[in-house]
Amino acid sequence: MHYNTNQTTLPLELACILPKDHVVFTIEKVVNALEDSHFQSFYHDFGRPSYHPKLLLSALLFAYSQGIFSGRKIERMMVENLAMQYLTGQLVISYRTINRFRVASGMEELIRQLFIDLSLQLKLEELVTLDCLFIDGTKIEANANKYSFVWKKATDKFSAKLQEQLRAYFQEEITPLIHQAIEQDDEEPISSEQLVELAQLLEEELAELNRDIEDTPVKGTNDRKIKRRKLKKVLRKVKDDFSVRAEKYETYQETFDGRNSFSKTDTDATFMRMKEDHMRNGQLKPGYNLQIATENQFVLHYDIYPNPTDTKTLLPFLESYPHEFKLVVADAGYGSEENLLTLDQRKIPHLIKYGLFDKEQKKKHKQSARNLANWTYDTNTDTYIHPDGWDYHFESVKHSRTSTGFEQAIRVYKADYPDLAPQKGLYVNERYQALKQLEKEKLLSEEGSRIFAQRKVDVEPVFGQIKACLGYKRCNLRGKHQVKIDMGLVLMANNLKKYNKKMNQN
Repeated sequence: MHYNTNQTTLPLELACILPKDHVVFTIEKVVNALEDSHFQSFYHDFGRPSYHPKLLLSALLFAYSQGIFSGRKIERMMVENLAMQYLTGQLVISYRTINRFRVASGMEELIRQLFIDLSLQLKLEELVTLDCLFIDGTKIEANANKYSFVWKKATDKFSAKLQEQLRAYFQEEITPLIHQAIEQDDEEPISSEQLVELAQLLEEELAELNRDIEDTPVKGTNDRKIKRRKLKKVLRKVKDDFSVRAEKYETYQETFDGRNSFSKTDTDATFMRMKEDHMRNGQLKPGYNLQIATENQFVLHYDIYPNPTDTKTLLPFLESYPHEFKLVVADAGYGSEENLLTLDQRKIPHLIKYGLFDKEQKKKHKQSARNLANWTYDTNTDTYIHPDGWDYHFESVKHSRTSTGFEQAIRVYKADYPDLAPQKGLYVNERYQALKQLEKEKLLSEEGSRIFAQRKVDVEPVFGQIKACLGYKRCNLRGKHQVKIDMGLVLMANNLKKYNKKMNQN
């Protein structure tokens, strides 16, 4: 065949070159279906005409669907990739424009609306029913240095040491040097603002002393000059050491915001234990807890949280869910007393495992003396009887509070002879036991078993698809707001790939 790269060709219609089932056509359809009102925050009345936000959003979604997350690589795709040229009208947009659009203020709301519209479209096409919500979470490593950690325990420790040094230094060095009386509360910590005020007092005292030395000079030894040297030394210590450290610890405490750690590179990231542990030493890495709700492997809703455990994420996650609840299905990581009780109070149907559900189904546990079902309870004397015959009498009610502020009431039973008994005490949370019993009956029912078995093949494969297929194992942006946008784009890109495949199968 004749080969000539210098042959002149007419401009081509790119849609004719691309396969009819290409994902760009689905992306174009979904993005163009969004109402123009959702893009109002991206319009402005000054400067040169900007690129249309639908164009930029479509380009981002296509790039993410191909596992391309870098702004520079997306710009290169606009030059080299025919499908990207079809979406952009053969425009080449600077990576700076792409990155600015990706983190724009209205982007988070735009992605939220995109998820809502796609969910409704999937329901109209009977690809989802919105009747069952499968929830699970995974940890995604943050775009931060692994060794940029700040720990709350260490901060509290060093902050307390600083306060001890401050009080000792205040009494021994500062008080004898200044004439003005300074009120100091021994119980309240000395803040950075108070140290700034103290530095101003020292500067005033030093200025006054300098004037006095200049006005009335003295030959030979001068006690005022000795005092001036001490004042300068104390002032440097307060301004360059104490004040800087106090301000740093105060900033750290504000940044923690209920967490036990954060990263200096990305202060919204929390150190968590990841499954990818190449050093095999349980190393903690900065990351985010990604929570998703799926049906038929389509992500209907998502959110990110700073805490590594799933227990605290369920209730706030459900509060942000935009559709009506029919049935919530989740694994044992969500089965806390607070979650089960709150869902019952709000009358939200649910199938959620509790921590020991799988263990309780084993023969060894059913026959164990630690299984409360094998104990005998005497209602008249409020006594539990051990399978070996030991009596455990009611002693007190222990009230405890979880980290979220939820109160638990635990009944404590003690044996008559604790040193000889099989176990010294028995602790019973009656409310939690009743909630677990109700959950157990639903999970072991034929319908409950069938629905819960579906969870494994519905929500968990999504994490494998975005990590293994799209290569999204680490965040590309920093900060909670921007990371949420980043994760929303990759989840929506995965949704559109599935949607495109489903449409072309029918």
